[in-house]
Amino acid sequence: MTTQVQDPTASVSAAKIAAYGTVGVALIGTIGTVVTMLISHDSGTPASAGPPPTTISHPTPNQPSSQGSVDKVEINGPGTEVTVTGSAAKDVDSVAVLIGPRETGGQYWANLTKVSDQQWKLIIATEPRLPEPYTIEARYHTATRVGATETAFKITFPATEPTTPPPAPTNQIVNCAEQYGPNCFDSPGWGPPSVYQPK
Repeated sequence: MTTQVQDPTASVSAAKIAAYGTVGVALIGTIGTVVTMLISHDSGTPASAGPPPTTISHPTPNQPSSQGSVDKVEINGPGTEVTVTGSAAKDVDSVAVLIGPRETGGQYWANLTKVSDQQWKLIIATEPRLPEPYTIEARYHTATRVGATETAFKITFPATEPTTPPPAPTNQIVNCAEQYGPNCFDSPGWGPPSVYQPK
């Protein structure tokens, strides 16, 4: 039979190892916390998230229109997107909005939207930090105005005047407006604009 002798240093070593392990884990946790604090330390100044968005509610028009109005203009912080919301007269079916003038690459930023329940909302992509001064021009289109004009031309001048061509598709009118601005809205159906110049 064998006799087992317990080594008194063996139990001490196990206790030492457990203590060293506990101290090591605590030390690693503390170092991790200190490193994280050093990396995220910002000297008391908050990180800049860019300029805040700009909202203009019920802007006063420089030139009002009986066809509708711009009720709100929102420019995102970087100035790369302008959301324009408005209302329109009962017979208005679509609204085109021009923002400008541009500093480069064309005359205006433009977009077109349909009117629903006499309300409309439009998002227009612009260059960063919209150049000032700028104007916002809302153009109102009425389908009934086109029909009445074409009928009047057909009855009044059947042989001498050509019929009015249908309005340009959305992308054509927007492309034209970006390059030539208000000159693209001289055709029948387009009424007087409302023009705003934020201060």
